[in-house]
Amino acid sequence: MLSLYPFVGLALFVLGLLGFILKESLVHKLISLNIFLSGIFLFLVSQSLSYEKADSVATALVLTGLVVTLGVSAFGLMLIRASYGAKR
Repeated sequence: MLSLYPFVGLALFVLGLLGFILKESLVHKLISLNIFLSGIFLFLVSQSLSYEKADSVATALVLTGLVVTLGVSAFGLMLIRASYGAKR
């Protein structure tokens, strides 16, 4: 049976990458980066799934990636806020 999750993960990956490349605003770039990374995580988890249980190493890597993505997003928002404040 063919699962839909890898295709959705790849679609999110491509959409996030295109948004990151094509958008001018820093906030839009940060959101596109989060969509891009979510697509990678979804693809990794969908590839690690078996009929019995999920691969624990891939799941741990994705959970670690989610925590790092949260930190990068918060840091990026603070940098964007500081750069907009410096322009005034």
